[in-house]
Amino acid sequence: MKKYRILFHIDLNAFFASCEEAEDPGLKNRPIGIGGGDRGILTTANYEARKFGVKSAMPVMEAKKRCPRLKVLPVNFTLYEKYSRLFFDYLSGYTKQMEPASIDEAYLDMTEATKGKHPLDVAKKIQSDLLKRYKLPVSIGIGPNRFLAKMASDMKKPLGITVLRKRDVKKKLWPLPIEDLHGIGKKTVPKIKLLGIETIGDFARFKDKQKIAAFLGNQTESFLAKAHGEGSAVVDPSRQESHQSVGNSKTFEGFLHEYQEMVQALRRLCSNVSSRLKDKDLAAKTIAVQVRFNDFENRSKHFTFPYHTNDFYKMFTEVERLFDDLYKEKPVHLLGVSTSNVEKTKTLFKQLSIFEVKEKKPSDDNVDKVLKSINAHYDKPLLKKGVDDPTTDK
Repeated sequence: MKKYRILFHIDLNAFFASCEEAEDPGLKNRPIGIGGGDRGILTTANYEARKFGVKSAMPVMEAKKRCPRLKVLPVNFTLYEKYSRLFFDYLSGYTKQMEPASIDEAYLDMTEATKGKHPLDVAKKIQSDLLKRYKLPVSIGIGPNRFLAKMASDMKKPLGITVLRKRDVKKKLWPLPIEDLHGIGKKTVPKIKLLGIETIGDFARFKDKQKIAAFLGNQTESFLAKAHGEGSAVVDPSRQESHQSVGNSKTFEGFLHEYQEMVQALRRLCSNVSSRLKDKDLAAKTIAVQVRFNDFENRSKHFTFPYHTNDFYKMFTEVERLFDDLYKEKPVHLLGVSTSNVEKTKTLFKQLSIFEVKEKKPSDDNVDKVLKSINAHYDKPLLKKGVDDPTTDK
């Protein structure tokens, strides 16, 4: 038995843009940004666009000034969910000791999976397979703990494979700028630099911990340990459900022409998504609506709740509002409802405001259970609860 663990951190490169390129090969080698309209913000940009200084969180108008050829595509959560599922399904063939870190990255304990093999050879095969099968480029970091594996995967993008061992820390990790230290906040970096700390090595060697603690508080020891290459080697498979997205979409071959037809279709999709979340004991914080019109114009918009939820009525209220913002008087070819920022309900604790406490109906859960039981008995959705008219005076 090995005395140390072999951890991989596998990170999909420019994931949203890579999904679009995988679906439409004509986009390859073109600068692409993912985000809203001209007044929106980019969620990400592919590497072709990054050559012009375009990056995530940049206003679309500024991005187009830097790169006039930039093609901006709407956010498409349904598409990203599809490729994320392919990614995680493939990785699960190597080990069950896998922990998603987000929709497009994961930690894997590959100690057993690399027995009798060189970890680099296994990493090369994973990288090659994901590119050939799904057109998904990935960078892979290999290390004895989560922190070093994560730092290694960031060292070469796109399509990099990097090994970072504890004995490499002074040579490979310490020369990096302090802002590259995984987990340190962007707002904290300028404060740390006031102490004369420019690199991770400067931080690791800094003698006065009290001065650092003024900015990092009780995280000081943790960050100093990381700067010396220390970190947890535990991969928690119980987080498999976290960070996934749950969605549903439907294509209408004959198109939908009436607004009410579209709303009813969205209602069914939202109900399906809500049920899937509840069945898996999940709740989501972000919900998105996607629309494809008959001329194949794609539009999407999302909303983030102040708390996680799987409640159909709360979700559908936002779905309707989002759709009203997206609606055009044109036939609809596809509708989609998706959620992201998903967590297990048992890990969540929602602090109710006095207004939410007043609105909460204790009997709702019991009603839901009765309706679900009746519908399950007849194997048909015979009964469903009505939605209160918000304009009614109570």
